[in-house]
Amino acid sequence: MFKRNFIPVFIMFVICLFVMKPGIVSEGVFNGLKIWVNNMIPYLLPMSILSNILLQYNFLYRLSEKLSFLSNKIFNSNYAFIPYFISFVVGYPSGAMTINTMASYKRTNSSEANALIVFTNNCSFQFMAGAVSFSMLGDLSLAKYIAVPHLLSALLIGMLVKKDNASSTFTKQKNQKYISFYDAFNSSIYKSITSILSIGGVIVIFSVFSNFFDNLLISVSKYLSLSTQLSDIIHSVLVGILELSNGCSVAASSALPLDVKLIIINFLISFSGISVIFQTVAVTNDFDFNIRNYIFYKSIQGILSVIICIEMLILV
Repeated sequence: MFKRNFIPVFIMFVICLFVMKPGIVSEGVFNGLKIWVNNMIPYLLPMSILSNILLQYNFLYRLSEKLSFLSNKIFNSNYAFIPYFISFVVGYPSGAMTINTMASYKRTNSSEANALIVFTNNCSFQFMAGAVSFSMLGDLSLAKYIAVPHLLSALLIGMLVKKDNASSTFTKQKNQKYISFYDAFNSSIYKSITSILSIGGVIVIFSVFSNFFDNLLISVSKYLSLSTQLSDIIHSVLVGILELSNGCSVAASSALPLDVKLIIINFLISFSGISVIFQTVAVTNDFDFNIRNYIFYKSIQGILSVIICIEMLILV
């Protein structure tokens, strides 16, 4: 009885909370829309349209198969480098969108898609270098301490899940029937806009939750006798687990030592946050997405990223 009614009761509670605190809700909505309009649409939409067009033709798959001797040996997949590269350029959740498109065109099955998504759905280099290193931390040279651990930990996760990505009786389409550019373009526009709208909805609602959570943490910290550094660590980690960009911003603007900031940011970027996880769910409707498996491996990736970052801070 309780389990069945938990979600409706929780939603009613959230609605009451929103009615009681309209100022916090409005601020969260505007912040979410700003992130969506300024950061997501300009980079994700055009790349999503172009990559969707490419993925409807055989060219990209044939090109990937030229490297299949490497990707098959490391990841047990012919096409692992396609979503990995697109994600590197565009960022979350473009890797998941690419895999979903591959699944919709029968280039992969659910088993392989779930194996690929845990290490190819990553943060973009532009976000790590431009937004975090340059804008938040004020030093572009710090990008190597974020990008290298993140991308390397993703590859290590890919090697770990290789055994789960076993060959199946599923037959990939080798010779796809000809599709006109007009049809490819139209279907890509539709798929991309649908995905972007879903992502926008997730970003806005989680921005509101993040705003409430941030205000709650500030209020609670006043009543707890925690040191400033411990309070900053807890604050940035908890906010970042909920929403990635806000957590990175909180960590970067805190009074913590630089190495601690980098360690926290590394974990948050590799784990991605609940908001990005829900964005991933929103764009993976063409295969049976295993969310528990995804969260588990993203948590492992976060830990690996921290370990690599610490090693780099010691050695470099």
